[in-house]
Amino acid sequence: MKNTKQSRRVEQRWLVRFGVMSCVGLGLAGCAGDEAEAAASAPETSTTSIGLVERVRDGKELARMQKHLESLYDAKDVVHHFRSRAGDDIDCVPLEKQPALRQPGMENHRIQLAPSTLPQDDAKSLAARAGGDRGTQSATLEANLSGPGDVDAAGNMRRCPEGTVPILQLKLETLKRFETLDEFRRKVPNHLAGRLPEDTGKPPSSSGIELPRNGPTAQHQYAHAYQGVDNLGAESIFNIWNPYTELTSEFSLSQMWVVRGSGASLETVEAGWQKYRDLYGNDNARLFIYFTPDNYGSGGCYNLSCGAFVQTNNTVTIGGAFSAYSVSGGTQQEMKLLWFKDGTAGNWWLKYGDTWVGYYPRTRFDTNGLADKAWSIDFGGEIIDNRPGGRHTATDMGSGAYPSAWFQYAAYQRNIQYVNTSNVYSDPSGLIASRDDAYCYDISLGNDPGNWNRYFFFGGPGYNANCM
Repeated sequence: MKNTKQSRRVEQRWLVRFGVMSCVGLGLAGCAGDEAEAAASAPETSTTSIGLVERVRDGKELARMQKHLESLYDAKDVVHHFRSRAGDDIDCVPLEKQPALRQPGMENHRIQLAPSTLPQDDAKSLAARAGGDRGTQSATLEANLSGPGDVDAAGNMRRCPEGTVPILQLKLETLKRFETLDEFRRKVPNHLAGRLPEDTGKPPSSSGIELPRNGPTAQHQYAHAYQGVDNLGAESIFNIWNPYTELTSEFSLSQMWVVRGSGASLETVEAGWQKYRDLYGNDNARLFIYFTPDNYGSGGCYNLSCGAFVQTNNTVTIGGAFSAYSVSGGTQQEMKLLWFKDGTAGNWWLKYGDTWVGYYPRTRFDTNGLADKAWSIDFGGEIIDNRPGGRHTATDMGSGAYPSAWFQYAAYQRNIQYVNTSNVYSDPSGLIASRDDAYCYDISLGNDPGNWNRYFFFGGPGYNANCM
């Protein structure tokens, strides 16, 4: 079925392209619906979501977006600049002049260069963290390539100097793809299909993430595994894919959530890989982080785009593309991510592979949320379905293969653990699998002690005869 799906995409890509480009060519802000209409006529392309659309509401909002860009960091503070092999513009900014430290209330923030404590292993968790990796390879971010001859076309070394942090340039052309600055900061902007956000007046689901509508008509659709447990963080190994997304306004991701709170006080820290063309401007899946202090209102943001995350490492580009992706039937590219609360009074640290990247300050959260600990962990896939032409999207989750395709074909997470409140890695033996509709996207949990330990395969192709 995958080959048939791809051939339909190839045949129909030009109708999509011209339908969307006509909207862009007119320079209209209200063309979001045209994207869906074009996709209804010709929904699929071989590998890419075609046509970026400007949606900015008016000149006043455009000026607000420009002011936001200027607030992040001064151009004069950029000490080095390079372009990654994926075509990303990376600015290297002194640690103390990064966006997070320019925000109100951060004037006297004391930068922490590493966690003051570390999560501890017991015999079982040590075996889990060393579990099997046959047929896999550690992924490399494009912007991390730093050999002596690794320079861009202008001769600039593709690496930030010590004492600086790499920042993926946020450009006005990106912000203009969103109706307002607040919409840009939401994980899923409300305006894209004229649909209401998830009802935040209800209590959270047992996993803590937004309550999805039931079945294949939900805008958010998940295949995930969660467990309610007090914790100081979570860790997982992800294989990395670059899935098809039908509309530029749709994303596909594999991530982990660490969650606490309810109602308007629901708070999360999130990390994984994501393909989202409206946000990044092209079709490369990327390392991403996200946080919300207000149940997915406009208080959170992706990556470093609102000055919330304090980065301390000069080699990991958050929001950066990868140098390679998993191959169907071949090598699986992987990354390991850890969210870790540095004691009840400490910050929420991100670890990528063996590198401590930086942290969300404790002050970003409150005691009803993540200030002291989390109360649930969650891992899995998520897509956005903006219902092109009134039918289900053909956006892939994971690799686009169902879990039954298994290793080298389906997306997975493995060696899943959490850090308990005694600061020790622990086995999430109570993980519960959930999906909105198994005909669209599914998940299969497993346990393989001494090898992959707790793991799951997940994903699917979206639109098909049983997923309408």
